[in-house]
Amino acid sequence: MNLASTPQPAAPVRPPALPGVETVLVYGFGLSGRAAAGLLLRQGLRVVAVDARVVEAGVLESEGRLRLERESELLELPPEVGAVVLSPGVPQDRPLLLAARAAGLPILGEVELAYRFLQGELVGITGTNGKSTTTALCGAMLEAGGVEAEVCGNIGQPMTSSVAKASASSADQVFVAELSSFQLESLSTLRCRAAALLNVAADHLDRYDSFEDYAAAKGHLFDRQTAQDVAVVNAQDPLTLRLARASKARCRQFSSNGPVEDGCGVEDGTVVERAPGEDPISLFAVEDLPLAGVHNLENAMAAALLARCWGVEPSALQAALKSFEALPHRMQRVAVRAGVTYWDDSKATNVAAALRSLEGLEDGQGHLILGGVSKGDDLAPLVEMVRRKARSVWLIGEAAEEFAAAFAGVPGVESVGDLESAVPAAAAVAQPGDAVLLAPACASYDQFPSFAARGARFAELVQELAEGLGTGGEVDG
Repeated sequence: MNLASTPQPAAPVRPPALPGVETVLVYGFGLSGRAAAGLLLRQGLRVVAVDARVVEAGVLESEGRLRLERESELLELPPEVGAVVLSPGVPQDRPLLLAARAAGLPILGEVELAYRFLQGELVGITGTNGKSTTTALCGAMLEAGGVEAEVCGNIGQPMTSSVAKASASSADQVFVAELSSFQLESLSTLRCRAAALLNVAADHLDRYDSFEDYAAAKGHLFDRQTAQDVAVVNAQDPLTLRLARASKARCRQFSSNGPVEDGCGVEDGTVVERAPGEDPISLFAVEDLPLAGVHNLENAMAAALLARCWGVEPSALQAALKSFEALPHRMQRVAVRAGVTYWDDSKATNVAAALRSLEGLEDGQGHLILGGVSKGDDLAPLVEMVRRKARSVWLIGEAAEEFAAAFAGVPGVESVGDLESAVPAAAAVAQPGDAVLLAPACASYDQFPSFAARGARFAELVQELAEGLGTGGEVDG
């Protein structure tokens, strides 16, 4: 399917970005908030930036139109504020937000703001797990097919930054945005010409009242899609199918278990695209995929279906896969030492992600490092997987006590407090052919500022371990 060759709908009618507004409250002044403020300042608006921390303007050029406030010191909504732009990490129940709603002010998420200035088409990608890899793959496939693509969103560069630097002449540009459930909460006009919901598993239950509320936030990705748009989902996930089918978009599916009627599936070792009334098309061989795991095969199939919306040929899909490298801290091999492989999957911040990581290990040969800040996930499935896959489990961080209780009766489980203790402890019991895996199933914020910092420290410790023990073995940077 090629969106470029199908009858195109009228260009979406977007309201003026912020009609009649001269001053905007940007709530949260981290990466997304700074990018949003920068876009607003370029439009000649005034910005009041609020954050729980003491922050500085940095390189933002404001010409006196930027005012910085600490959350604890701004007790009332400034009367000049005509709208609020909300960073994704800010809870919806803050007093200033309640006051803004009571005053009838528009409250926009950072991606909603970006969309109102966007020139070009939007691909949105969400899911509990795999969205960063799928976003990067989709961008690479589009570029390999000659489509100007800008990868942005939760993957690293805020969407407002990408929109701000894009020229008005780039009407054919495609923005490929990774979108979290937090970012999807505050949408009102955003429409994806192609959207993918990869999976929904328990996550962020410390923020949402229920799993159903979390899933509904993910489903907002399909809101406002039309019959000319495409929704891509996992054929083996009934929940994602239901959410996609509730929209008006054409539902295309991917499956690692066999063919599908409209989408792509694995047939005799090849990913084959099928569509009603059309001949099947071989997209790529499973062995072409440079990333380990069935979940990465599914990510690649979703990315391919999105890229196919712009007519990207199979040869370009294959070229993109051939040159693609795993993203940092996502089942990344960091070292092989004395026959033991060390894997960094620090991005596995929930139980579902940790389960996928463990699935790729040989039975009884894993040494797992778990823990951090619990998200309230059900640990029972992880316990069963650990019984089959792991010979030892090393618990760290705030969640260590909770995990220890869940793993009561499972042999080889020990609380060690931190990574500095866990890595050498796991290495001491690992044998040639085994794997030491950091797949914490938790957020990192008790001991690290981010999952990336946690993964980087793991790699450092493995390197120090190899240097300290000295002989024999390969160490990968």
